[in-house]
Formats: sequence, C-alpha cells, structure tokens
Amino acid sequence: MRKQSWRVIVILLVTFAVLIVGVSLRGQLSHHAQRNSVPTLVQKRPDHFSTRQKRSFINRVGTPAVKLYLKNRQVLPSVVIAQAILESQFGTSELTTTANNLFGIKGTYHGQSVQFYTREVENGKSIKVLAQFRKYPNLASSIADHNQLVSEKFIKAKNILSYRKSTRLLQANGYATDPHYAAKLNRLIVKYQLSRYDLKAINERV
Repeated sequence: MRKQSWRVIVILLVTFAVLIVGVSLRGQLSHHAQRNSVPTLVQKRPDHFSTRQKRSFINRVGTPAVKLYLKNRQVLPSVVIAQAILESQFGTSELTTTANNLFGIKGTYHGQSVQFYTREVENGKSIKVLAQFRKYPNLASSIADHNQLVSEKFIKAKNILSYRKSTRLLQANGYATDPHYAAKLNRLIVKYQLSRYDLKAINERV
C-alpha cells in the first residue's frame, strides 16, 4: 500500500511540474509572438538606387521644401531633403511606405500612428526600443508637419542661410539621439548638391 501511495504522489508531482512548465512556456511564446508581430525599422543602403530614382525623390521633397522656406524662412530645403534621405532611404523605408512618414517623427498625427521597433542611442549604447510613429495621409503632410515641428522646437531662428548652422542646431537641440546626425546630414547635402535648393529659395524670396 505504501509503494502504491508513493507512486501516486510521484505521478501527481510530475504532472504538476509539467503543467507549470507548460504554462511558463506558453507565456514566453505568447510574449515572443507579440514582440515579433511588431516590425523593426531597418536602414537600407542607398547604393542600389538608380540615379534617376534619387533625383526623382530629391525633387519630390525639394519642391515643397522650397515653398515652406519661402513661407517661414526657417528650415533650409537642403536640410529637409537630407533628413528625408537619411530617415527614409529615398522614400523606401517601411515607415514611409506604411505611414508616409519621411522623417521618423514619433507620436501621433490627428490620432493616427504606427508602431515599430527601432534603434536608439542612450549613454553611448545602441538599444532596441518600441516606438510610436506618426502616420500621415500623404508625403506632403509629412513634409509640412516636419517643417512646423523643426521650426517650433529645433531651429527657431529665421533667415538662416547656412545649412551647417541648421544641422548644428538640430544636433544641439536634441532632434536625434545619433551623435553623428549633423555630420551625416552635411555629407548628404554635399554629395547630392542639395544646397542648390537653398539658393533657389533664397533667390525667389528676394
């Protein structure tokens, strides 16, 4: 009788342990599935884009950027275009194709947003975080909203004629967590000769 009793107890203990492990695994799998259901923003290399694709994208952003500079004389078109190139990889990023968000601006736009995992730099280290990004009805809305945001919070001075001063202000005022953000924008402006849009805006203003 004692042997049978011990056998029953052992069976019950084993069954209980299996149930606990099963619940734990289900919880972990559920959490893992939930994390995997949210896409991760991945930066693509622009090398595979044709010259025609690049020129088309630059013009699509540059034209409204010039008009906005004529309106408030704050955010130089070259800076707007460089940011769009860097943040959206010439408009091909998943955030842009999903939410028309060219600049990686977080938050909501008229109550609309999408979620992505992204890389942030904190205390000199790159970490992966879940972030909420604004979703726009079209690219024009994204450019106009970006212009307003930058004008109000990051480049508050008017009549800035130097793109280097503008990118330095973006960096100093915390637009991005990347410590090399301003330098990256400057390189893009030089590489694609984006300052020609600044000259166009300044000459039209005059």
